[in-house]
Amino acid sequence: MRDRILEHKQQIKLFIKELIGFAILFALLGMIVYFFFQKSIYSNIDAGLNRQRLRIERNVASTQEPLQVNPRPGAFNPFNNYSNGDFQTNIIVFNKKGIISNRGMLGQRTYQLLSKLTVDSSKLNKIDQITLGSKNYVTNFRGVLLKVSKDNLNTEYAGNYVLILQNIDAELLALHSFIEALIVTLIFFWIIAILIAYYLSKSSMKPIINSWHRQKEFSSNAAHELRTPLTVIQNQMEYLLTKPTDRIVDQIQPVSTTLDEVKHLKVLTQRLLTLARSDSNIVQAQRQSIDLAPFFSSMVAPFNEIANSQNKSFISNVDAEGTGRIDPDLIKQLMVILIDNAMKYTPQGGTVAVRINRTHNALKLMVSDTGNGILDEDKQLIFERFYRTDKSRNSKTGGNGLGLSIAKWIVDQHHGRITVRDNHPTGTIFTVTFNL
Repeated sequence: MRDRILEHKQQIKLFIKELIGFAILFALLGMIVYFFFQKSIYSNIDAGLNRQRLRIERNVASTQEPLQVNPRPGAFNPFNNYSNGDFQTNIIVFNKKGIISNRGMLGQRTYQLLSKLTVDSSKLNKIDQITLGSKNYVTNFRGVLLKVSKDNLNTEYAGNYVLILQNIDAELLALHSFIEALIVTLIFFWIIAILIAYYLSKSSMKPIINSWHRQKEFSSNAAHELRTPLTVIQNQMEYLLTKPTDRIVDQIQPVSTTLDEVKHLKVLTQRLLTLARSDSNIVQAQRQSIDLAPFFSSMVAPFNEIANSQNKSFISNVDAEGTGRIDPDLIKQLMVILIDNAMKYTPQGGTVAVRINRTHNALKLMVSDTGNGILDEDKQLIFERFYRTDKSRNSKTGGNGLGLSIAKWIVDQHHGRITVRDNHPTGTIFTVTFNL
């Protein structure tokens, strides 16, 4: 129950972190999109203002009438009674006293609004945003103030300050609508992000939880496996202490049992260390070019004598000419594990066979025995750590369920494949294949 609570709390933490991450990502995305959209709109307006400024400075425009540029149907018009149509761009001329000199060209309603403007020389040639209002409405402009040269051929502008204004109410309305649409879109995607964050947190926790459970199981099983030989050694030593006057030859059995358990304990700790290093990627395959036939022949040769001493037959067939890139230490460890297992589970009078074949760039290793075999339901589990079939729990075998896990790791390091199948009529065949 406590473990489930801890897992649930960890999943909630992961969910909140992912949700915050999505929220920040969407917020940044929204701000970036809005920034570029706003910049694009204002850039177009400012480009139009600069074109108007250049026309005046170069004396391209000769009319003294208010300039109407590209009126847009449906655009916001604060001057509903203004007979000249949509209000887009106006040019205001200030005389030397700062008074609007082209009042007659602006119209009464326009003049009433623009008459509030004054000349600010500090903003000369700078594009600025201006908000003007009256009792009934508020309207927004972007404008640029310039000082026209006295040499300008247009006497209306020559020597005066000229303010070019463009109404931007429609653009601001578009920006406002865009913000609303952007907020609705972000809220929609944020709701989707909640579901995605929940799914990701749950799926991300699965391998973590599985790894945690495996680690707990590994620690528990390792402690159990270590405790068993240590208990036997302790019992045998305590027994020998009760016989202080006996000679070693008189207590050869407990001494032999103790040595067997010490050897078992040594193998167990070495395998635990190998698995721990493999988990932390400390140990990795170091491939080098090896002459295959001599390497495998010398490696399997000692097992012939071991098999004879156990009244078992040992057959080896090495057909692997040429060289190949392998890790000799890891491959030797792999073969020792497979052959040692075959020896353990093969009864007296049985046969252990090792076949090593090379086909082009592929190497195939086969180790077979004539033991009791492995049940089909166990074949998918024997490569898990500490997993042992019923027959391997016999204390005579000394198995600890780690050998095949290490064998699987070595095969994976060589990017190969290991399989197990029945050896008819009885026994098991382990097959390893990988590219050289």
